[in-house]
Amino acid sequence: MRTIQFPVLLIIILTGFLISCEDNTPVSKQPAATEATPGKDSLIGEQKSSFESLLNKYRTISFDTLKVYYGFDENDKRFAGQELTFKEAKSLPIGFRERYFGKLSGVYACYRFALDSTRLGLITRIPSEYESSSLVLLVFDRIKDRFQDEYFYLGTSNGDAGEIYTRVSWLFQTKKKQFQAFVYTYRSSHEIDDTLTTESHYYFLVDCMKPTFDSVSTNQTQLKKRFKGLLRTEEEGI
Repeated sequence: MRTIQFPVLLIIILTGFLISCEDNTPVSKQPAATEATPGKDSLIGEQKSSFESLLNKYRTISFDTLKVYYGFDENDKRFAGQELTFKEAKSLPIGFRERYFGKLSGVYACYRFALDSTRLGLITRIPSEYESSSLVLLVFDRIKDRFQDEYFYLGTSNGDAGEIYTRVSWLFQTKKKQFQAFVYTYRSSHEIDDTLTTESHYYFLVDCMKPTFDSVSTNQTQLKKRFKGLLRTEEEGI
């Protein structure tokens, strides 16, 4: 029997170990978002769109994991975006009918990314109860040159008379390069002059590739365990 030399055996073992570790990095360990150089997205059918001027207001971004949230810090400009005109805002599937808060439209183009080979994901800041404090994911089909009817709320922050509601999402790509969103919502309430506060935490996972943004999981125990790295910093900040 031919004996395998120790250095050769060691190389075989290390190679097998590296292969088994490939692509198994948990979402909570993935790198933060990185902005790409402005330019064309990697889509097929790059014909000129009738919405080209609107789409160009979104900054192109690429990422493995992207935290989407609204903060009231004026120094945090990550989701400030560029305001759309009244006409541009009316072309979006968000039910826009009037100018909000004395603004041009109150709707802001933030980021865009290639959802797949024919569709763009558009992160957009839209009006909420008191200001433009909600972030939604719109989908634009380059082939059909139209916006998808359905959109999804990624982040929001609202509070009034003892009520607080926030939603934070992490957009990420699976091993199969499919986009999903892990969503965390927090709600608290208490009566004025009452020291008792009621809090609730809720988690769910959404498939961003489906036109209806189907739910992948609502298993609270499993989701909290899987995304504990992301949740730790978020829940500690509340």
